[in-house]
Amino acid sequence: MATLQETADLLAAHRLDAFATNDAILFQMADGLPGSRVVAGRWGAEHFAAAVAKGRRDGMPFLQAFVAHAGRDGTVARAIARAGLRGTVPAGG
Repeated sequence: MATLQETADLLAAHRLDAFATNDAILFQMADGLPGSRVVAGRWGAEHFAAAVAKGRRDGMPFLQAFVAHAGRDGTVARAIARAGLRGTVPAGG
C-alpha cells in the first residue's frame, strides 16, 4: 500500500483482511473503520531514542538525567495521554 488511507480504504471495502503496524496507528485507523478491532501484541513496538551530537558528550549526563526523570515523574505518561495514544506504555511504566 502506498498510504495508510489506501490501506484503510481496502479494509473498509473488504479487499484486505488485516494490516499490521504499530498500535498507535492501528487504533487511529480502527476509529474510522466500524467493526474493526486491534489485536494486541508486541509486533511493531516502537521506542523513543535520545542522543547528543557527535563530539558533544558533555551533554550526555544531562540527557540521561532528563530522560530518567521524565519517565519517573509522569511527563512521558502525560504526553502520551495528551496525544490520545492508546496501546502505549512509557518505559518503566
